[in-house]
This record gives sequence, C-alpha cells and structure tokens, in this order.
Amino acid sequence: MKGYIQILSAGTADCPPSVVIHFDSQRYLINCGEGTQRLCIESKMRFSKLKTVLLTRTHWDVMGGLPGMLLTLSDAGIRNIKVMGAENLTHALVSTRPFVYRDNMELETIEFNQESTTFKDEVLRITPVPVYPVNYERPERYEWPTIAKSTKSQSMESQNGSANTESEVAAVLPQESGSGVIADGSAAGSKRNSDVLLSAPDSPAVEPELDGQAQRRSMLSSMFNMRRFDREPLVLSKKVKRASNRVTGATSSKSVDGATTEADRGLTDVDMIERQAQAETGHNCGGPRPPNARFMNLPRTSPDLVALSYICQSPDYVGKFNKDAALKLGIPAGKRYSQLMKGETVLSDSGEQVFPHQVVSGARPGRVFMVVDCPTVDYISGLVESKQFEKFYDHPQNGSVANADSKLSAACIVHFGNHTVLSHPQYRAWMQRFGSETQHIVANQDYCAQPLVWKGQSLSNFKLSKLDKSIFPIPYFDNTPEHDLAKDVLSGMEVPIKVQRAEGQLKFQFEPSTELLTNEVTKPISFEDDYTWMRDGDKEYLREYYKLAEQATEEIKAEFSKPEEFPGKDVVISTLGTGSSIPGKYRNVSATLVDTITNGTFLLDAGEGTYGQIFRQFGGYRQSTNQLSPADQHIKNLKGIFISHLHADHHLGIVTVIDRWNKLRTPETDPLYMIAPRKFNTFLQELSDVQDFGYQHVQYIESEDIVYWRDKNNNTIRQHGQKALNGLLETSGFEEIVTVDVIHCPWAYGISMMHKDGWKVVYSGDTRPCNNLVEAGQGATVLLHEATFEEEMLEKALQKKHSTTKEAIMVGEGMDAKFTLLTHFSQRYPSIPNFDGDDKSTTIGICFDLMSVKLSQIPQLPKFLPALRCLFSPQSEEALDEEEESKHSEIKID
Repeated sequence: MKGYIQILSAGTADCPPSVVIHFDSQRYLINCGEGTQRLCIESKMRFSKLKTVLLTRTHWDVMGGLPGMLLTLSDAGIRNIKVMGAENLTHALVSTRPFVYRDNMELETIEFNQESTTFKDEVLRITPVPVYPVNYERPERYEWPTIAKSTKSQSMESQNGSANTESEVAAVLPQESGSGVIADGSAAGSKRNSDVLLSAPDSPAVEPELDGQAQRRSMLSSMFNMRRFDREPLVLSKKVKRASNRVTGATSSKSVDGATTEADRGLTDVDMIERQAQAETGHNCGGPRPPNARFMNLPRTSPDLVALSYICQSPDYVGKFNKDAALKLGIPAGKRYSQLMKGETVLSDSGEQVFPHQVVSGARPGRVFMVVDCPTVDYISGLVESKQFEKFYDHPQNGSVANADSKLSAACIVHFGNHTVLSHPQYRAWMQRFGSETQHIVANQDYCAQPLVWKGQSLSNFKLSKLDKSIFPIPYFDNTPEHDLAKDVLSGMEVPIKVQRAEGQLKFQFEPSTELLTNEVTKPISFEDDYTWMRDGDKEYLREYYKLAEQATEEIKAEFSKPEEFPGKDVVISTLGTGSSIPGKYRNVSATLVDTITNGTFLLDAGEGTYGQIFRQFGGYRQSTNQLSPADQHIKNLKGIFISHLHADHHLGIVTVIDRWNKLRTPETDPLYMIAPRKFNTFLQELSDVQDFGYQHVQYIESEDIVYWRDKNNNTIRQHGQKALNGLLETSGFEEIVTVDVIHCPWAYGISMMHKDGWKVVYSGDTRPCNNLVEAGQGATVLLHEATFEEEMLEKALQKKHSTTKEAIMVGEGMDAKFTLLTHFSQRYPSIPNFDGDDKSTTIGICFDLMSVKLSQIPQLPKFLPALRCLFSPQSEEALDEEEESKHSEIKID
C-alpha cells in the first residue's frame, strides 16, 4: 500500500493551508478554506476518492471552502462523506441551509471534544488533540436584535388586502415581467441549491424534547438526505396560480404611463414563500415543527476557540511471510499461514509451537504523521503540555515515555503555525523533542511565498496587460517569503531537525518507505515587462494578437486623446470574479468592486475567494508599518455590500471580507452596510454564534424592503428598510439605492444605485432579461449584466434562468445605459462572447477577472475586441486546455 501527504495549499491569501492524505483506496482532506476546490481544479486533483474532511478549527479560515466543496463533491458523484472537527461544526454547517441542499448525498459530522478517543476506519487511525488558549474563558454569544416580522406581515396584509389566498402559494419564482407567465414550481432556476419548498412529510421533525445538538443533526440530515432524492416539488394548483398572478402583478393593470403600479405588484416572491411556511406550520417562519429545515430555528451556541491537532497512523505493516521457513517448521500451506500473519501462535503438524516471528519478517506498527494547528502563542503551553505527544518524543523529559520503549516516532509533522508561533522558544524546543529524524513541514503565509497560484488566470492576465496595464494589471505576487524559516526556527537549536517550508504539490511519502518528494512541486512563475516572446514566438495566434494589440493601442491614442467629460468618469469598476457556478481555472466566481473615489468602495456580490482576488488585484503587503496595503485600504474603505441572491457562487467569500474589514476598523469607523435577501441575515447571525467575525458592526438592509416599486413615503415596509438605508446613503455618497426583483430564483435581486454626483450603476445579479431591471435602471451610466450563455445556448439560458449575450445587450439598450459591461460567463466556455457591437446605443465591454476600468475608459474597450477574439480563438492555449479538461472533468458545469 502506498501512502503519502500532499501539500495542496502552502498558505496564501488565495487559499489557507490545506493537506491531502493519499491512500490507494481513498483520500482525506485536512482543512478546506476558501479557494480549496479551485486549487483542486488547478492541480487536477481527482475528487472521486475523497471520503473524509478533517477541520482543525470551527472557523471560516479553515472551513470557508467546505460548503462549495460539498456541492461540488455531490455533483461529482460522491454519495457519502464524513466531516470531522471541533465543537460547533454541525452548527456551522447547518447555518448554510438557506443555500446548501443536496438530496443525493449523505453527510455525517463527528465533533471531537476533550473526551474524544481515536477514530479508526479501514485505512487510518486518527487521534485528535484539542488545545485551548491559556486562561481560556468561553466568550458570550452576541444577542441579536429581534426583528418584528409579524408586524411587517400585518402591514403587508393591510396594504394588499387579506392574505388568505396568498398563503396557499407553495413556492413562486419571479415571473418574466409582462409575460403573464408564472413558474410552475419546478426547479428550473436552480443551480447550486434547492430553489423551491419541497413537500417533506417524512423530513426529520424537530421534537421539543430533543437537545440542541440532536436538533442540529436532525436539520443536517434534512439538508443531506438521499431518501428524498425522488421527491417532486409542490405543484401549484389553478387557484394558487391565480392568486400568484394577482400578488406578483403578472396580470395586473397598468398605470397611465404604462408602468406597473405598486398596488398591482403587492408582494415579492419571498413574502409568499414565508406565508406558505406559516400556512403549513401554523407559526411564523421558524416555528418548532416546519416541514423543511430551511424554516427551522437553529439552537443558539457560542464560539469555542479550541484548536485541534491530528495524530494519524497508517495500518500496521504485518511483514513478509517466509513460506520456506514455515515448511521447515512443519506447517504446510493452509489456514495457519493467515493466523501467523495475524500475530497468532500455532502448532506444527508435530505439535510444536510456532511463533509469528519465526516465519514473518519486517512486521512493524503503522507510520505516524501529524498535522499541528497552533493559531497563536496563547495555545503553545497547552500544546506542548499535552500527554498525547509524549510517546513520540525521541528523548524523554519530565517523566515522559521514552521512544525506545514505545518504538513509535513521528515520521512527519505539518505545522500551520505563524511567525510568532514558530519563532517562539517554547515551540522551537517542543519541535526538537521529536528528534532529528522527524521531517517538519511549515505551511503558513508568513513562511511561504505568495506565488501566483492561479496560473491559467495569471498567464491570461499577463497577455491582456499588453492591451493596457491600467485596465488589465499584472496580478500581484511575491516569490520570496516574508520571514526566513532557517533564521527564525533553526538558528541556535541544540538538536538539529529537518524543516522544510511547504510548497504546492510537495509530498511526504510514509508508506511503504519514508521520503520527501519534491519532483512535482509547483514552480513559481513571474512576469517581466517584456512581450517579445509573443511577438517572436512560434505560436501564430500570439504573434497576431501582439500586432492587433499594438494596433488597438495606437487607435486609442489617436481617438481618445481627450476623454469625454461626464459625471463619474473617474469611478473605477474592478471585476474580481466573472465566472459562474463554481470557481474555475480562468475565472473566479462573482464579485465586483465599485470604487467611488470620493466616498469609498462598494462590493457587488462576493463569491468564494473574493479576498484573495482583492489581494492579487491591488497588492497584498503593506508598504510600511504605518501604512495599510492597497488591498486592505480598499477593504477598510468599504461602505456597502450587495448580495444579489442565495446561490453559493455569489456570496461564500463574504465572511472573510467582513472579518478582514472588522480587523481594520477603528472606533471611529462607520458601520458596514449590507443589502441582501432576508434569509441571508439568518446565515450570518447563526455563523456568528460559532465565530466572531465582527458581524455586530454590520447594518443589515433586507432587499425585500427596498424594492424599487415600493412607495418611499406610503409603504410601511419601505419605510422600515429606509431607516437603515439612510445611513448608507449618507456615508457612501449615493442619492438613491433600490433593489429590483429579477427572474432567477426566490430571493433574487438586482440593484440600481444613483450617486449624488450624477452617475448611476446598475447590477443585474443573475436573471433572465427583466423589464423590472429596465424600468429601475433607466438612464444608467453603466450596467453590469450577466451574460452566462452564448446566443445559440438560448434554450439552456431559459432552463437555467440566465441571459444570453444578445439579451444582456438588449437590456442595456432598453434602459438607455451609456455603457454595458458583460460578466458572469459560463465556465464551460473560456472564449469571449460573440456579438455585433456596431450600431448599438450602449457601448459594450467584456469583463475579465482582475480587470479595473474607469468609466471614462469604457469607450476604449471595443477597440480591444479584434485582439481579444484572436487571443481567445479556438487555437489558443486557454481554449485547447479547457476543451481537454472538460473531457476528463468529474464536475458538470452548466
């Protein structure tokens, strides 16, 4: 049997440290921070044998990539998976229930505590070692203000008449405005979650007598329950459809100017969904016995700051059987051979005892390796004093067991500790106690370089920078570690030890022999300001691209020597992630940063890995001790965040962004305002019970409250949302911000933001072409609209409730947008979308990851189209690489 440890991530801003343990039959993943699944795609790691995930802490740093990974594993055909970790693990996973559901997978959580013993499966023995910081006292949970939803419901009824008919609605998806068509309850708009309420009579009920953990496990089994795989969603009756048409305005009358009036609209789809929950349970949303875990109350908890280290041991090596020796001792082939291999003593044919050591040579215990997570110096004392490590020490101290007696040693230890931990004298002395033969590997951002992890994306960015370095900057990187491992750790040690800093794809083999393997280590790449390799290289398409890029540059110099003056011309749009569904090799998932220049920044969606993209886009390290890095400055300047809907590819990076903002804030910092669907607030509050990431300093504005058609003066719901919104308007410089109910899934919204200086940004989120968006976005300076599919994929766009390129451009023209930027492209198609930009009333630009463009530069973007079409032609490396990968991918990307 072959077994080895593989460094998946050495620890970068893109992806915290993670380790994969390989055996012939299965894989184990230790820690799954944001970016982990993208790194698996980048490194071509197969998902099919991953059965177990171990987490060292219940903290987003080590588990932020897990929700997306679980969805991906399910899509790759994994049907059973175990997730092991510390207390609150189940709570954290259940908090994701608004957007993580899979009926074709069963998930089991195992939470280790101080009384936990060794876990063992058919391959690995795992001993968790829990460690708390010195003088630890468990923090109190934060008491969130109560939102009087019943009052809001009453106000809706008073405005729109009796709710008796509407309460029969099961799950209504937004209609295509003006079409008169209502969704029939199917999950056509679903992408990474279940979008409709399921009739679930056999869903695990939450019994009042169950304790909190039993309730959490019941809710988790409802989220991942293969028994519901064939269940059909509720189908709307004709009576319900008529009610749905009335409350959503599908058959409403028009006002004099042809617009749908607020009285015609009545309720959003979310209002109807929550009323259905009330009708089924007899309680407000979140009652004690709902049919679906999405509407259950999650029992409260508080953060537990335990850090787990793992001592792992491979199966014992039984040795090699010597058949000739057995025959000489009078034992012919048969059952006794297997008994001797199992360590049993048997009798020969002559009645003599035969011992295993007489016929079996080389038997030994399985090899031991460890993963040690020591987050801060406050954990060092608890770690070094733990009795679990003593039998692996090379030299006994203070009465510990000598290695000579136990015959066990640690072949390899992977350390996740940072600079202050690894350089601490107590920690360095502890490392020496394992002896000179143990291989230590340090995986931490302090000691590992910050190379360009996403090589495909980075190479594309470098090629694009030939067009304009200000619009397509070369991603930030640093191939030199910030701290010197030899100086901090090895200097002055009495016992010499073997220490290696982690690198991507570094391996340590522990079975059948021990060996550090560096032959597959990912080599760092760097770029210089030299594009002649494209001009003079052997690839014809790159030579042609170089010529077209030069030509575009000259045309721009001649035509745009005096940029047009208009409001907002210096506003910068940075498209951090422009792909759909899951993080891809060339495009990350959705995130766009709007820099108002005068009033801070505003984030539109925040898919997984958004912070890492900000780090690469703007520069990650501070210039001096008194100066923030450019990346952190952009985060500190955040005024608002908009989350369009609850599909995971649009928001899984938000926790890291808020956490980073919270660490940078001062007592004088304004609150951070968030506009998002109502259910998303539940997730963030419940996750805050597990980890304090500063969410108490965020002012939440429900998207449902500020829908553009609600009357600002005469609508009680709008007035409720407007109170918080006024604070955002004051601090961000915007004059008006409204959401737009769009056509994708429940809880799906776009946004329109008018600045006091006279410019307007409209963002579609995910949607079909939507009259609501056209109406709310009239006169936009710039429209950011999804263009997931090419025009020939219209049927797929209809099925998935996305837009084609042509449709997105039509929306921009319909709202008379000055500029239209296309984004959210399918990961299956790396080439740029085809469209005719001539004779359009809106200037069209194509978004790429890590692209920053001033509004005044957008008119230049069409000049790049000939070069871009050449660069991403079917003969390009990107197209050929993506085509090859799609043939062998385990993941279906739509």
